[in-house]
Amino acid sequence: MKNSIFKNVLMNIPDIIAVLDNKGKVLFSNNHKLLKKIHIEPSSEEKINIYDSLKKEKPEHLNGRTAVLFNGQKTYYHIFVSIVDLDEGKQGYLLILRNISEQKQKEESLRLYKTIFENTLDAIGIVDSEGRYVAQNKSNEELLGYTIEEIKGKHFSEFLKIKNPEEVWEKLTKQGRIRFLGSSIDKKGEEKFFDIVALAVKDSSGNDKYYVGIKRDITDLIKREKELKKLNQELEKRLYTDPLTNLPNRIKLIEDIKNVVSPKLAILNIDDFKEINDFYGYQVGDFVLKTLGETIKNLLPEKGFRLYRLSGDEFGILSLRFIQSPEFERIINSIIYYINEHPVIYRDNEIHISLTAGISLENHNILNKADMALKYAKENKKTVAHYREELQIKELYETNILTTRKIKDALKNNKIVVYYQPIFNNTTGEIERYESLVRMIDIDGTVIPPSEFLEISKKARLYSEIAKRVIKTSFENFKNVDKGFSINLSVKDIQNREITELIFEYLSNKNYNRNVVFEILESEGIENFQEVSGFIKEVKNLGGKISIDDFGSGYSNFEYILKLDVDYIKIDSSLIKNIDSDIYSQIIVETIVGFAQKLGIQTIAEFVHNEDVYETVKSLSIDYSQGYFLGKPKPFEQLFE
Repeated sequence: MKNSIFKNVLMNIPDIIAVLDNKGKVLFSNNHKLLKKIHIEPSSEEKINIYDSLKKEKPEHLNGRTAVLFNGQKTYYHIFVSIVDLDEGKQGYLLILRNISEQKQKEESLRLYKTIFENTLDAIGIVDSEGRYVAQNKSNEELLGYTIEEIKGKHFSEFLKIKNPEEVWEKLTKQGRIRFLGSSIDKKGEEKFFDIVALAVKDSSGNDKYYVGIKRDITDLIKREKELKKLNQELEKRLYTDPLTNLPNRIKLIEDIKNVVSPKLAILNIDDFKEINDFYGYQVGDFVLKTLGETIKNLLPEKGFRLYRLSGDEFGILSLRFIQSPEFERIINSIIYYINEHPVIYRDNEIHISLTAGISLENHNILNKADMALKYAKENKKTVAHYREELQIKELYETNILTTRKIKDALKNNKIVVYYQPIFNNTTGEIERYESLVRMIDIDGTVIPPSEFLEISKKARLYSEIAKRVIKTSFENFKNVDKGFSINLSVKDIQNREITELIFEYLSNKNYNRNVVFEILESEGIENFQEVSGFIKEVKNLGGKISIDDFGSGYSNFEYILKLDVDYIKIDSSLIKNIDSDIYSQIIVETIVGFAQKLGIQTIAEFVHNEDVYETVKSLSIDYSQGYFLGKPKPFEQLFE
């Protein structure tokens, strides 16, 4: 009865149990069939089962070993062997196999996690709920420069610098996951920057037990951003500052006007300044300009005004805050009076100076209106002139009306044509591409340049038709030509759906030459990043390339060049035309070329108008050149004569 109960109990135990005599013969098993399929690990190709093992070695030798069942997937068992008393005073063995597959899987997972933890390139540090280090991997040790023995038990804040650490810790404990930036200084004194993702690890009760910080070294990226920022600042200073007087220049004035709600502007011109240069020499002339700039700056109120040097003998004064017109005029008149009464002293020489001023008190087109007022004052021998509507010359309106009529006739009669100017490879000396340049043919056959009709066409709402005509003509002309060509586009062109769809249509057609570069004007709102970037991506997907035109003439922000993924930078003519003799232009161009080379962007110099400029351009490692010295714009039919 007892044996029966004992056997029933054994048959219902989840462990596999067998009783063996002292020779290893199985006397009883609760799962004899399964036991025969289980093999000792490590198993060879022969898959030695337990029974075969018992024939070769004593049962006690199996104690503590692992067995495995091959049944589609592996099931692991831990073997327990103990000596038991059998009938008639004989001894035998009790063999128990306990399923440890789940434990084995956990061990495998732990080994996997440990391997990942120890070998991942990302630096991982683990802190307890108080923020004190308990573990780190090799990458973390290399990144911080401290072994686990040196940091264990210490608070992470001793090694990591974090902006608003209390706020970061609070968010981590509340949210369980957070991403932030940090930095540290290693043993060598080198500062490093990290992108950190921190995660909470909870215990069985759901409370935060550990926090895991995964750090990625972004030191090179941060340093590069700082270098680019510094480079941008230096370039901006050079582009926006007059090198002689250290005053902001005309480009800076144009930018500042955009940001003033109610600007008032005066342009002051030195009367007969050429005579000062001719009589005393350019060195004295430069001294006069610097002294005059300092004097005018000191005469202006401390706040709300900015002085600019606009050109050789012109200064500009802009009100940055609201001021009544009579008060602004009074300040300008008092400056003119003071300058007239106080000559510049140079080595005991009194150099008398008089000024003429043009003032504009209107918001729209204020710079041109101040220029117009100054011109009126000069022509009419007045000290100060204010812009008024009646100053606009009647002929100007008549010219606009006449030009608008000519544009309409030219569009109707196919007199809007495209000329092409060659772009030379500075290494090979060969023509690689032609720039498409719009022209208008007058009734008498005169070729009219774009400067005389393009702006008027925009005001007359005829510009988009001209732009589409240039695109169509260029693609058609170069359809079967083994040379590239380029087309100028403004940001407004890119915003015009008809124009962009026409471009994509030609680029999608394999019958047309797709060796085309679209030159986007850098000075015309290229900071509208999303619109420009989307256009660029589509063009490049279709096989076209992108150039930034007039780089150095205005905004010149390296950040947008990085983001826009351009192929070429065309350096503005203002930096090229005197580059053979202007050291400041050379410095700026060297900066641009160096920046472009690091990013794999090629550079183009425009306005190469003589041999000295051409040789200087090549010596500065600019990739391509374009200008009248190398080739003038021509109609398509004359290109290959």
